[in-house]
Amino acid sequence: MRNDTGASRTAKCFAGVLIMSLLLAACATHRGPTVNEAAVRSFAARGYVAAENDSVTTSMHDWWMAGRNVHVVLATPGNAKAHPLVIYLPGMGEPAAAGERWRNAWASAGYVVLSIQPLLEDATAWQSDLARDGDFKTLGRQRYAGAAMSQRVRVLAEIVGEARRRGAAGEAPWQAIDWNRVAIAGFDLGAYTAMTVAGEHVRDADDASGRLSVAAAIALSPYASASAGSMDTRYKDMHAPVLSMTSDVDSDVLGLVESASLRDAPFERMAGPDKYLLSLRGLPHADFSGTPAAPQAGGGSSKHAQASGSDEGNNGGQRGRARKQRNSGDSAGQDVDRGHRDDEDGERLSPTAAQLRLVAVQNVSTAFLDAYLKGQPAAREWLAGGASRWLDESGELRRK
Repeated sequence: MRNDTGASRTAKCFAGVLIMSLLLAACATHRGPTVNEAAVRSFAARGYVAAENDSVTTSMHDWWMAGRNVHVVLATPGNAKAHPLVIYLPGMGEPAAAGERWRNAWASAGYVVLSIQPLLEDATAWQSDLARDGDFKTLGRQRYAGAAMSQRVRVLAEIVGEARRRGAAGEAPWQAIDWNRVAIAGFDLGAYTAMTVAGEHVRDADDASGRLSVAAAIALSPYASASAGSMDTRYKDMHAPVLSMTSDVDSDVLGLVESASLRDAPFERMAGPDKYLLSLRGLPHADFSGTPAAPQAGGGSSKHAQASGSDEGNNGGQRGRARKQRNSGDSAGQDVDRGHRDDEDGERLSPTAAQLRLVAVQNVSTAFLDAYLKGQPAAREWLAGGASRWLDESGELRRK
């Protein structure tokens, strides 16, 4: 094993990512409407506010494992105590460093976030021969196949095992992880992997249960296709709490998911309790990545993601006012963005409306983690009532 190569670049790396995000957002605003930052801050302040609000340290590490280099990204809260762990898995074509918006928000709320892209073939999918030939459906079928999922879950377990070994040996920053409280989250292909780890049955894949023990799962744009096997049996062993997040325009760029509405299927087929579905209005698929310029089929990036991807950090860094009042679900002031709703023709969200929905993803996912990894009653209460009132026209939160 080689020693970590990026630990000394922690502050510079985090600052660089933030600056790049802001530059992308700034460039985009010159090409169209700007974000009403006051409306976004007001919306965030009335939503869920985590009990913790820490500074975030991000470090990058390269490990030599099984004959290849493995790149991992770790975000840790600023205080020195042991924290619950969220394992984050990016989408197809994304590197381990993707999803910085979610990573920074969760780390600020008191979680260590370990971002991993287990397979090189997933990270470089848009540079493959199939992608260059424009055969994206075949590419998708290969990466979503049972054999690839078996390999992905196995490599993921090996990487997490290495992190645990380093923590047990007292290596910083790995010793700051509470391995008794672990959640798994992912976007796109990463969401499919997260659901598999949490108990979803994947046709032609090895049984993945037991390789990683997780207390909760978050699926950003969950995968669901009628061609992938019976919906009635795939989710029968999903016993851990699960939060699914999607939208009415969460379309599949690869053509594997027949309809955006199918992404509701995992929630609908899973048995309760502790299952949630955040359904947002008008948020495009790429924006669920948490990356300002998410990679797309063909190697491009989402212009909408660039326009709406400025990093709001951790719920706008709101402090000061009583958390009890802000978490109560009070809908007063819901009209702050009436002039920044969706475009009337329904083709695209305004930049401000898109930001409100990203804040919704951030707040609801943080409350979910607080409820099921930290066991905070206030978070469960907010998910049960206050969240739906707060979301207003941005979407709805269903639970069972």
